[in-house]
Amino acid sequence: MSTLILALVSFNLYFSNKDTQETNKRLEEQVARLEMDAGETEEIYSETEAFLDALFEGEALDYFTESYRIEVEDEMTDEESMYEDNQNNTEELEVFNISVRPQEEGYKVYAIYRVTLTGVGEEQQRVMYLMSQIEWVQEDGWKVDSHDLEPLVSGDSIEQAIGTE
Repeated sequence: MSTLILALVSFNLYFSNKDTQETNKRLEEQVARLEMDAGETEEIYSETEAFLDALFEGEALDYFTESYRIEVEDEMTDEESMYEDNQNNTEELEVFNISVRPQEEGYKVYAIYRVTLTGVGEEQQRVMYLMSQIEWVQEDGWKVDSHDLEPLVSGDSIEQAIGTE
């Protein structure tokens, strides 16, 4: 009788231990995947900040995927390329929020920021509050596969509303 009880207890312990080991293995894989995702999210966050800087310095094309670069270059008109020397210069860029969301392939990022641009004569300053929706994909590193830029409201109206000019 004691041998039968000992066999049942051993049997239960063996399978209980095996279930615990399988659960631990699944949890270890989940933790590893979450750590990898957190590292990628941090990398995308940093890449987004660098992209926003490059966007207003005229170097955004360096961040685009090959297909998106061709699409953007095809949309540019001759007038836009003629006035490259008369571009605004970034005086100040202040990022308020960057939200990184994973997608099936890559990440979708929402960024809200304020940019102060100086005009051609360096005398005029224009403040804009903008939101960018950026899709990042893996193509020889992280590259922008689409970028939608929208003004939130005019910077002048915000400056007046908060009483600073």
